[in-house]
Amino acid sequence: MPYCTTNCLRRIARNDDTESSPHSIMNVIEKFVKTVNLMDETILVPCRLMDLKVGDDQDPSDKHLKKKPSVQQTLDSTDLFQIYSMLKNVKDGLLWGGKSQQSEDIQETILVPQLSIKGHIRRPSTVSVASTNSSTSGLCDSDSEAGSGNENDSGIEEVVQEECRTERIAHDFQRHLTGLTSSIRQMTEAAQYLTWRYQHDIGGPV
Repeated sequence: MPYCTTNCLRRIARNDDTESSPHSIMNVIEKFVKTVNLMDETILVPCRLMDLKVGDDQDPSDKHLKKKPSVQQTLDSTDLFQIYSMLKNVKDGLLWGGKSQQSEDIQETILVPQLSIKGHIRRPSTVSVASTNSSTSGLCDSDSEAGSGNENDSGIEEVVQEECRTERIAHDFQRHLTGLTSSIRQMTEAAQYLTWRYQHDIGGPV
C-alpha cells in the first residue's frame, strides 16, 4: 500500500492562495499516517502484541518515560493488538474511504472522549450539544416569530432564516472538526506508544 506523503496530502487539499497552518487537519492527518506507517514498519510480528495491555505489569512507561503517555488514560487495559488493528483500519479509512470494520471499536475507544472513574466509563452528555444547538435554533425561531407579525417583513424573515441555517452548519462543522482533530492526535500518540512498547519488549532501540 503506497504511503501518503506531504505532496500527496497537499494535492488532496491544494490551496494556492495561502500556506496551511501546522495545526490544520491536513497536517494532523499527515502526521498520523506517517506515525502509523512507522509503527507498521517497526512491528514486524504483530502477534507479539497479543495478551499485552496498556498499563499492565509489563508496561515500562512509568519507569522509563518522564511523562506518562496519554494512551494510558484513554485506552487503559486495552489489548495492544486490538489498538494496532484499529489504527491500521483508521489509516486505511482516511486514505481510501469506506467504513472500517472496527468502526464500533473505534467509537468506543478513541473517537468518543471518555472519563474513567473507579472502573466506570462516563461519556459526555448530549445535553450540552443539544442546548447549544437549541440556543441557536431558538434565536432563529424568535427572529422568525418577530418577523412573522408583519407581512411586509417576509423578505427580511427569509434572510434571517437563511443566516441562521448557515450559522448552524458552520457551528456543526467546527464542532466536528475539533473533535476529529483531537481524536486523530490521540490515535497518533497511541501509534507512537505501540512502536515504543514493541521496541522495548523485543529489546530493540527505543
